[in-house]
Amino acid sequence: MDLQKFCNSIQYSNLGQSIDGSPLWWPIIESTHLVAMVILVGSISVFDARLLGWALKDLRVSSLAERILPATWGAFAVMILTGSLLFISEAETKYCFNNALRIKLVLMLLAGINMSVFHFTIYRNLSHWDTDEVPPLWARMVGSFSVLLWAIFQCWTVRAQAGTRHSRHRSPRHR
Repeated sequence: MDLQKFCNSIQYSNLGQSIDGSPLWWPIIESTHLVAMVILVGSISVFDARLLGWALKDLRVSSLAERILPATWGAFAVMILTGSLLFISEAETKYCFNNALRIKLVLMLLAGINMSVFHFTIYRNLSHWDTDEVPPLWARMVGSFSVLLWAIFQCWTVRAQAGTRHSRHRSPRHR
């Protein structure tokens, strides 16, 4: 099955049509997605600010991680679920061939790789620098790359939304 047919079958599935045809579901899902994005990016930004030595210098990195990572992972899970539902509702007409969305997905992948590098290498030696006001260079580099990736991600989110802003009017419920 080619991509066009696949996206068409997703969009015109019962679930896709239910979301797209409802005056309530799509806005509720999108609003939930955006709230989760704010929580995700906000919690990551707080953690990155600590890694960069910009804020919360008196708080152990491990304590901050224990407090903030559950919200980060929860928001990420909600974003995956709601993003998938939004995708399903307009797969063919809005998302399958949207280059801005593809770039956002690549940026999310890079952010995940960056986080994995941090957790599986630098974070393993946390006991040596947990209380340092300014963490070691490698931790600051990962924090800097994270800030850069998420800033670009947010810019691409705005660009993607601007490029597809009026597509909701093509929905069957607006005809």
